[in-house]
Amino acid sequence: MFLKRLAKTLRKQDWASFAIEFLIVMLGVFLALQAEDWNQERKDRNLEEAYISRLIDEARTNIDILAQHEKIFEDKVEFILALPNLPLNEAFQQDPLEFMYQLDYSTYVGIPNLRAETYQELESSGRLTLLRNSELRSAIAGIINDYRSTHVVFTDQIGDYRRLLFQSLPGEAYYDYRINDKVSDSESIISA
Repeated sequence: MFLKRLAKTLRKQDWASFAIEFLIVMLGVFLALQAEDWNQERKDRNLEEAYISRLIDEARTNIDILAQHEKIFEDKVEFILALPNLPLNEAFQQDPLEFMYQLDYSTYVGIPNLRAETYQELESSGRLTLLRNSELRSAIAGIINDYRSTHVVFTDQIGDYRRLLFQSLPGEAYYDYRINDKVSDSESIISA
C-alpha cells in the first residue's frame, strides 16, 4: 500500500506529498528507536539495582568474615605475646594437648575467603559500566584489588617463628603431637 502510493506520488512528481510521507516514515523510525533506547535504559537501571543489591549483600558478608578473622588474629597475638611469661609446667599440667594445639595454631595464617562473585561477574561480562556511579565502581575495584594483593601476603609463611618455636621444644615433642596427636614426653618439655 505504502509503496503503491509512493510510486504514484513519484510519477506525479508531487514532491510535497513525497516529503511529508518521507518525514512520517522517518518520524516513525525515530520514535521506534527512542522507545527501544528508553526500554533498554529501563532494563539497565533494573539490572543496576539488582547488582548493587548483590554487592551490598556481599559487602555485609565480607565484613562479618573479616570480623571473625580479626578475632582469630587477636587471639593468636594474645597467645604469642603471653608465651615468654607463660610457665610451661602450668600449661602442660592443665592440658598438654590444648597447649600444643595453641602453639601449632599460632603458626598458621588464616586467609579470609572474601566474596566477590558479583564484581567478577560484572568485570568478566564487561558490564561494569552498568554501575553509573564512577566513584562506586572505583571504590569496589580498589577493595577487590587490595584484597587480591593482600591475599599474596596472607599465603606467605610467618617466617622463622614456626621453626624457632618448635625447635625450642625438646626431643620429638612437636613431631609426636603432629603425627600421633599426643604429647608423649610432657615431662621433658616442662623441665626444659
